[in-house]
Amino acid sequence: MMNESRVLGITDVLSQGSQLEYTVPEKSLERVGAFVDAQRSGSNQNAPVTPRLSSTVMLLRERAHPQEGSSFAVFMQQRASSMAFVPDAVVFPGGSFDAMDDTCEIPWEGPLPSQWAQRMGCSEDTARRAFVTAAREVFEESGVLLARRKDGSELLNLAGSEELQSARSLLAGHKLAFGQLLSDMGLVLWTDLFCPCAHWVTPPSEPRRYSTFFFRAKMPQGQCADGKTSEAVRTGWANPEWLLEQQRAGALIIMPPTISNLCDLTQAQNVTEACAQRQTVHVYPEPTRKEDGTLVFRSVVR
Repeated sequence: MMNESRVLGITDVLSQGSQLEYTVPEKSLERVGAFVDAQRSGSNQNAPVTPRLSSTVMLLRERAHPQEGSSFAVFMQQRASSMAFVPDAVVFPGGSFDAMDDTCEIPWEGPLPSQWAQRMGCSEDTARRAFVTAAREVFEESGVLLARRKDGSELLNLAGSEELQSARSLLAGHKLAFGQLLSDMGLVLWTDLFCPCAHWVTPPSEPRRYSTFFFRAKMPQGQCADGKTSEAVRTGWANPEWLLEQQRAGALIIMPPTISNLCDLTQAQNVTEACAQRQTVHVYPEPTRKEDGTLVFRSVVR
């Protein structure tokens, strides 16, 4: 039983050992309530869907003229209304693991997958796949390639590269493996750019479930993020505080895991501080009905 005086809300900064509780959206009350009641009765007709591994990336860059709030901005995109999962929501670039990512060797620079696995609290295979998914998805959705040349030099002026834009289209169409793209161009995945910070698993009451690793990454020098993805209707850079204000005012739809990560971002003073390495927090929200009948999601943060 949770100690109610210690329960944190979705806008509080989470840490390992803390306890989180947040409300179930009104549109989901009937479905979540039916799931909770079935679980209580021992029925298995609502057996949870197995979560799919996915990754999402908070691309960060310093603001040229910060006036208030954070001195940095985060790249966001608003999902198209036609998307099956969280339509219209404002999210970080990201997506699901693709089996093609396992078909060839990934040129790798930085800590080994086994070392990242220790920081992330997961298996070596999961860590490797989460990193590759993060890098591939952010390239597909924003054009930013978190890699560098084998000689250690950074990639510059990618926007005009027809070769990379063609490769980006092939990746999005599942016709090219990310590791093959890197190898063909003499590049290595630059894992030192990444800061894994959180892992959220969609509640078992949901029809679509994801096991999502959240990464932060400093925007590489000489590259620019664009909105050339069919999954989004609007993209751009925004102050984390402003995004949270817009969500509270009802002007933007932002899902709880994204809200939590944005709130955590507001604690940093600059990109360097935001991307400082740390242990990953794990959140496994479970639907439950409180004594007064209110439906909430609860999790002990691991």
